[in-house]
Amino acid sequence: MVVRLAHGVVTGPDQHAYSLVAGDGAPVAVGPHDADPSAALAALGELVAAGGALAAGAGVELAPGFVSARLDGARGDRRDALLAALPVAEASRLGPREGMLVALFGPTATKPLGAAAEAAIAAGRWGTLQLASAASDLLGPERLEQVLALDAGEPYGMASTLATHLAGALGGYAERRRLDLLIDLCAQVQARSLEEERKRRRLATQGRQSRLPDIRKRWAHHEDDHTLQILHGHLGPEPSLAVTARWVPPPWMAAQARDRLVHDALAATTLLRVAMSVADHGAGEALALHKEELDAAATLVSDHEAALAARRVPGLAGLPARPVCYVRDLARATGSVGGTSKHGLDKLDVYVRQRVARARDYALSVLAAIESAEFLYESWECGGLKRWRAAVGHLRDPGTWVQPPLGGDEPLARRPGGEEAPGDLLWYADLADAVAVLDGHAAAEIAYRPGVPYVDVDPAPEEASPFQPRLDSVVLAAAGAAQLVSLGGRPPARCRTWTELVAGLMASTSLAEAMTGAFELPAALAAWDGKQVPGTRLRVEWAHTPRALAGWSAYMGNCIATPYYVESATKGRSGLAALRDRDGNIAANLEVVPSRGGWRVEELRARFNADPPQDVEERVRAWVRRLVTPAVVLQDPVERPPRGPSGRRPRDRVFAEVGEALIELVAPLSLEVFERVHGGPGAATALRRLGPDRLAAECRRALASAGLVELWRASGTRPLSSALAELDGGAHLDLLTVDAPLLGSLRRLAKHPVIARARSVELVSRRVRAAIGALARSGELDVGRGVSTEALCALVVAVTSWGAPEPLVPISGPGEVTVPGFPRTSLDADPWQSALPTAEELGASVDAFWERVAGGGLAVPSAWLGRGGWNALWRKAADQRR
Repeated sequence: MVVRLAHGVVTGPDQHAYSLVAGDGAPVAVGPHDADPSAALAALGELVAAGGALAAGAGVELAPGFVSARLDGARGDRRDALLAALPVAEASRLGPREGMLVALFGPTATKPLGAAAEAAIAAGRWGTLQLASAASDLLGPERLEQVLALDAGEPYGMASTLATHLAGALGGYAERRRLDLLIDLCAQVQARSLEEERKRRRLATQGRQSRLPDIRKRWAHHEDDHTLQILHGHLGPEPSLAVTARWVPPPWMAAQARDRLVHDALAATTLLRVAMSVADHGAGEALALHKEELDAAATLVSDHEAALAARRVPGLAGLPARPVCYVRDLARATGSVGGTSKHGLDKLDVYVRQRVARARDYALSVLAAIESAEFLYESWECGGLKRWRAAVGHLRDPGTWVQPPLGGDEPLARRPGGEEAPGDLLWYADLADAVAVLDGHAAAEIAYRPGVPYVDVDPAPEEASPFQPRLDSVVLAAAGAAQLVSLGGRPPARCRTWTELVAGLMASTSLAEAMTGAFELPAALAAWDGKQVPGTRLRVEWAHTPRALAGWSAYMGNCIATPYYVESATKGRSGLAALRDRDGNIAANLEVVPSRGGWRVEELRARFNADPPQDVEERVRAWVRRLVTPAVVLQDPVERPPRGPSGRRPRDRVFAEVGEALIELVAPLSLEVFERVHGGPGAATALRRLGPDRLAAECRRALASAGLVELWRASGTRPLSSALAELDGGAHLDLLTVDAPLLGSLRRLAKHPVIARARSVELVSRRVRAAIGALARSGELDVGRGVSTEALCALVVAVTSWGAPEPLVPISGPGEVTVPGFPRTSLDADPWQSALPTAEELGASVDAFWERVAGGGLAVPSAWLGRGGWNALWRKAADQRR
């Protein structure tokens, strides 16, 4: 009996396929029908246990006369099977070398390519081998040799799937460009991997369990002891309560407390910096790198003060009360680095790591003490700060530090050549930055305000688009780029790096359309949202919007966010779910569809489209079969217009009801200013096709030729909004002014030549405002040639909300609403209030604006101010013709 196997193979007339399990794609041992298969089946079980069922399709020799195979219905191709089998089976058991090379790289494989592949196999670079095999559909043998020299990380999923993704993302480029993009992608993935490993090493220098509460108690007890010593020195050993209540602490007592806080902050900053260097370079090199810094920090306190801080207190933790004690230990250890034996270096490593293990806890303790201190209200001198700063340097640019200093002096950024003072609190920002960097951030987030600034050592990262391809691996990056192409993205014609490729895809993809809408989820499925699949530890999370699918796809490396699945879920033809494990990670994606008598599993795939464990798949399928039968096959919930007398539904009720009135309102509106600035009639249609970069270039051209005043007037053209304000046609008509795909009921109206032209002008005007905001944020906008009051107010609101570009110059005090200049204005009234919506078009956040006004006042970039400062700029804007 002939048996059909995977990859188009059939058994011979004298062969039999012996299987361990039944089902499509099951692994089998193929051999003579009259031979004993027990040894072959045992070897097949070992192969499947080591490499999965996929490895059985590679034709591995199991026993004399027996080879492995898979029944028909298996996913993937022969190269997937070979790549799964190579790490767990000797190459000699996989058949002739030539046949293996052809399966991996195609019929054009050469001997040099084979030698490069064997070198990758010997080195165990399986991810690189997988990438080269997947890229063989796009690259010739010579360029595949260069791919095999790359470091592509760990392999994920199947090469056949990766090949499909690479073809979608890179298929339109020349072969040389494809190789360049792959090389750059591997470099970016490797750099990200190294950075993540660096973060893990740095965090590993800290103790596994926080001792922050213990350190806080120890510090508070130390401060109380210090206060009691001074009190007893003035009042005697046992003063009465009344005498104590009348006691007035001497002024120098607060000064000493301020000094201790500064010294502790500098010592904790040094500890953190040494801890990170220990992770990056090792203990010996870290001490050598920070020797001057440690020496400077060690001298911040006397031997007597250090002894008091290190003294053990019954009932409290044995940790020192102040971080400077550990700093002094490390400073003493710097003399033992040179010439130390291996055994001595091991001891030194343990010694150093013990003393930096609580650096983060000490830093958080000092930050909390500074935030709660009630005596930080005046300027003062602090010994040791100057020497420490000379050894460390400025970690933040003093020219950008505009925090109001304690004592009411000018901010450090406005004191050219002025020395740093303790009241500037720049050392406080250095400490917060050190904690943030240890935790993997670029820096802490600082909000200026009177007194001590607000710091966030764990700032929330900017929310990335769910469609942004991840760089966790080459496979994920390729899958993300292919998904953008499937959503309509066009790879840019000219790009030299993977970053440029992704930016072009993101700019040209209709992401707004892909992320709109909601899915119809039947009650039978919704009832299981958030619950556990019976018999497993997997929690069900149904998708309610396309945005959820995009996030899942970016992590899973699959195509669940492509239009096919989105359309199916939107129309209610399927339910899509993520099955999450106990840690919240997605273990598998699930698609279920209605079927006669119930529901059935259409697809169930683990990460990178791998098969989930068999027991999990069986339990999920059993659970889906038991779901309540849908009463009716899901229908389109959109209400259809009534049929006309002829029995046909009118094609567009909206056009019939409001089209004529809207066209009459729009037609007479003037578009002269817009078209004059942007190149005449038809300019809006051409500009609407441009991506963000090319539109920004058009704005630069318009600014150079027409100036900001004219460009601002042109970008304020809103023909549709003006017409709709006079037309009572229903709230949905406002969607005509939104830069997003339209509802079907509005499309015919939007295609009318008058409406289409006005809509293009309106949408381009809004995009131009956003481009002007981007130029202002990057520091490229020049207001020197003139600016209107309306534009100036909106731009000042925007740059204040961003806190950029730097440096900013405050023009009003923190929390003040009165704006200087002639005429004097107020933020609570026009023109500032009417500028707020316009500032949002520029990309501003009104909430952030008010927060920054409260913390540091209204501000403008220093580059905008000429010799007359703000008053001259404001007067010049008021003189402009709007």
